[in-house]
Amino acid sequence: DMMELLASSPRLCRALRPLCRMFGLTPPTPSAVDAPDPPPRRGPSPARLAARRRRLSDAAAAREYGPQGYRPSTFDR
Repeated sequence: DMMELLASSPRLCRALRPLCRMFGLTPPTPSAVDAPDPPPRRGPSPARLAARRRRLSDAAAAREYGPQGYRPSTFDR
């Protein structure tokens, strides 16, 4: 009964694989024909990429100018 459930749901099978190994159970491997295709992978959104660039530039500024980062002088105005 449990083996049929594991065979019908590959995600559950992957999640329970370490537990099955611990108790010496070998869940049946789902056949390639029955398994659905995984969803297509998407890249990170442009907003996330921009935030990552900002974080990296903040880190570079902290390395270059100290923990406060680069602050233009207000005395030159």
